[in-house]
Amino acid sequence: MYFSWGAGSQGRKRGLARVPRHARGDQLLQAASGERHSLLLLNHHEVHSFGDNSRGQLGQRGVPRRERPGLIQSLATLRVAFVSCGKEHSLAVCHRGRVFAWGAGSEGQLGIGEIKEINFIPKKINALADIKIIQVSCGHYHSLALSKDGQVFSWGKNSHGQLGLGNEFPSQASPQRVKSLEGIPLAQVAAGGAHSFALSLCGTSFGWGNNNAGQLALSGKNVPEQSYKPRSIGALKNLGVIYISCGDEHTAVLTQDGRVFTFGDNSRGQLGHSTTAKSRGPQLVKRINGLVSQIDCGR
Repeated sequence: MYFSWGAGSQGRKRGLARVPRHARGDQLLQAASGERHSLLLLNHHEVHSFGDNSRGQLGQRGVPRRERPGLIQSLATLRVAFVSCGKEHSLAVCHRGRVFAWGAGSEGQLGIGEIKEINFIPKKINALADIKIIQVSCGHYHSLALSKDGQVFSWGKNSHGQLGLGNEFPSQASPQRVKSLEGIPLAQVAAGGAHSFALSLCGTSFGWGNNNAGQLALSGKNVPEQSYKPRSIGALKNLGVIYISCGDEHTAVLTQDGRVFTFGDNSRGQLGHSTTAKSRGPQLVKRINGLVSQIDCGR
């Protein structure tokens, strides 16, 4: 059984609502949410989408929006293994490591080699066709991918250095290898509003992109408001980080002992502690009873 909640049609708020299963007893493997759309990956490796479709983010043509999950037919035979939602675009990885993109592409965030305002039907990212991708992560207007051999690829908007390529690179419509992370065995990538993180197998965190609210947890004197290349984040070094999630302008990390630390913008209480707190950098979220096994950040 799984549930959804938030803004319904025409932005009306709605309470907890059960998402119906099919008669064959589908079970949920993964859920992903963008600003106004969501994806469900079911145990038959089919992807269902619902919400707003004004930018094609549901992967279905001729449907302005869906109140209930509907199968993305063009992905039905691909045995999808992983999905991710950006602000108005979506990505899926099939069991063979191929990546498919759909939705808004005005900043190159689809990675299909061209700037396309709307792409209703999932399209394979040909530039990654010969590389086995195991994970993707969508930011607002950029995307990240992690390959089986530990390479990180980025594409889309680079206004704040969120692609990790350097300040000489404009926005990219095709995936680019983040060369400064080569040779580092990586376990995960995470994309936020305009910032990005990568986590190594040994637990070292690397962050880059926008840091206007401290969402990179950089420390020291003259902390920059943006970093165009990945930096090792010293403030996270001894926490035992095993998972990272990025929101719009905040970040949360999960540690191996089940604790959660947050940092960045706290204007709406999104860090889980007092909005009047003056401390910057990673702070423990204290009011959680028990050990945490999973985290996820929204806007």
